[in-house]
Amino acid sequence: MELIRKSTILFFLTVNLVYSQTDVIYDAPDQVVWHKQSQTWFVSNLGGGISLAEDENAWITRLDKDGKVLNKVWIGKKEKMHAISGMTITKNYLFACDRNGVYKINIKEAKVDEFYKLEGAKFVNDIVRAKNGDLYVSDFFGNKIYKITEKTKEIEVWLETSRLESPDGLYMEKDKLIVGSWGVLKTLNTFETTKFGDLLSIDLKTKKITSLVKEIGNIEGITKSGKHYYITDWASGKVLKVDAKKKTVEVFISGLSHPTDPNYSEELNVLGFPQHGTNQVLFIKL
Repeated sequence: MELIRKSTILFFLTVNLVYSQTDVIYDAPDQVVWHKQSQTWFVSNLGGGISLAEDENAWITRLDKDGKVLNKVWIGKKEKMHAISGMTITKNYLFACDRNGVYKINIKEAKVDEFYKLEGAKFVNDIVRAKNGDLYVSDFFGNKIYKITEKTKEIEVWLETSRLESPDGLYMEKDKLIVGSWGVLKTLNTFETTKFGDLLSIDLKTKKITSLVKEIGNIEGITKSGKHYYITDWASGKVLKVDAKKKTVEVFISGLSHPTDPNYSEELNVLGFPQHGTNQVLFIKL
């Protein structure tokens, strides 16, 4: 079925929503990404519930294009991954965030080729890739953005500032890094905020930060289709449809249970996103 919002009510039409079994398949699914070459979706699982512990409970699930489970545990258990969250993908590799670094996973062989340890990181959260291959990684509690340079494999704190306001979701757009802020935390190591997060744009060359839209919510993840960003607000249980040029925010879907990092497949015209609260992954035809 397709999820369509009209006013503040959700309407369910028998068109094209595919969602996987609850509980049996996932354990706090956090990110879904589409891989065009293999025609599959990959879903990260924190494991152990909504847990950030280094407990070796995480894994990645692989689905076909219709959301059918191909491999419940595609990779992660034997590799002793702790809590896989944000991911980004290329033709040959899947990059996945864990608590203290980033895995570079060979998709064809389903094996880890490299692990990039991010020294000093407090909560490695999301990751995106620039056109030149450089990786940018958010550190939620550290108010940092790390950079992993493609050519040299050098790892650096690329940007550190309180203006990031607990950076969570990332999206790469030409020469701009789009950052979804969670907001200003009341106290360290809590998720309650005194201010909702902004949608930020950071110039990759100058590192200048521009607020695209202010105080949207507790932003968890970002993807884009056409001129609209689709943003998950974890705390309020919403998917937001944002036009940054007009600075408008529309509630696209409400009534969700802690929706997490989304991904849009242009090929399928499908928006996918998991829910922590129900251990589901939803796929919506746009």
